[in-house]
Amino acid sequence: MKIKKQNIIPYLFILPAFVIHACIVTVPAFSTLIMSLFDWNGMGNAKFIGMDNFKEIFRDPLVKLSVIHNIEWLLVFITIPLILGFVVAILVSRLRRSQMFFRTVYFIPYVISAAVAGRIWMAYMNPYYGVNQVFGQMGWEKLAKTLWLGNPKIALFAVAFVDNWHWWGFIMVLFLGALQQVDSTLYEAARVDGANRFQELLHVSIPGIRQTIAFVLIMTIMWSFLTFDYVYIMTNGGPANATEIMATYIYKNAFVKYRAGYANALCVIQSGICIILYFLQKYISKKGGMEDE
Repeated sequence: MKIKKQNIIPYLFILPAFVIHACIVTVPAFSTLIMSLFDWNGMGNAKFIGMDNFKEIFRDPLVKLSVIHNIEWLLVFITIPLILGFVVAILVSRLRRSQMFFRTVYFIPYVISAAVAGRIWMAYMNPYYGVNQVFGQMGWEKLAKTLWLGNPKIALFAVAFVDNWHWWGFIMVLFLGALQQVDSTLYEAARVDGANRFQELLHVSIPGIRQTIAFVLIMTIMWSFLTFDYVYIMTNGGPANATEIMATYIYKNAFVKYRAGYANALCVIQSGICIILYFLQKYISKKGGMEDE
């Protein structure tokens, strides 16, 4: 049976993207899975050790600590930036003349390089010439003596604050775009029925952008476990592993300790956690009516 030319042409269009995806994503993913079964320093010959790397992971206290820090990071980022972005998006959507100005101002931190922003905020948080000096001049002695990146109890949240400063504007723009797609007649009908602003928000705005909310939640969950840049730039996992997360621990094992096989096993565990969280979020979203069946 001859294959019709019309049936082949659509596949030819997606072939380049498929090849690129296979080379950049699929093949390295399978390579990571395979190399997780070897003892390898990243350069020499690899020695097959089976599941020993995974056994070590479950005995490694730093892995447990890193996962806990990732979960804390996740809890911060599925609350503060989402709430802040949504509230500001509601306020900006009601503006007429200056809406573009505020959208631009709030979005600017997102386009700044993490390396640049991280270094700037490290200077701000420096206890000798940063914001501590400003607090000292204002008479706020406790804040003036705070080691934002040197205190193990608050270092992770200090870095999360900087990443949130960079991230929430992007969330705001997503929500703002979604709100502008909600049919205006729904708001008019709600006002005719006597609904106030809060009721409009609860029964019109939120249901109207539930798909965007689900999308933002998925992205936040994935990126919270894949985050690396701000932590590595500002603290490198310190002090005393107080900001160590999975990504920085993987990096250190691969490129500092030269334990590439163990780092690959950590990548497999990290991917497994992300997959579990992804399907958990999808299940909760469908049960809550945020996604279509």
